Amino acid sequence: MNWIADIDEALSARAQQGKRLLMIFKGSGDWCPWCNKLVELLEESTALDDYLETEGILAAKIGIPRKSDDVNGIRERFGITGIPFLVFYAEDGRIEGATEYIDDGNAQSYVDWIESVDSSGL
Repeated sequence: MNWIADIDEALSARAQQGKRLLMIFKGSGDWCPWCNKLVELLEESTALDDYLETEGILAAKIGIPRKSDDVNGIRERFGITGIPFLVFYAEDGRIEGATEYIDDGNAQSYVDWIESVDSSGL
């Protein structure tokens, strides 16, 4: 899976290609223990990567600074309540869902979450 690492690049690609987009906001560096757990969890299984590729969904992993260092207002701009934070966009740019770390989840749990909020199949 080709994960985009820049916010503006991810949003631009979504708009230009008219595709759905999953953005994962995580701590830049290794200071966020829940973000580290998510990264490990997603490395244990290719379920999420495989699903995103099969469904043609764009994907971005965006490293963000600690709350006290967020001078660009990323948290406010995207309504981030905690990290890791996932936002799923429809083809037309509407936010269809957002979630934080799924307790006791695995890579398939994130696939299931996307399917639960994705209205493209309706």
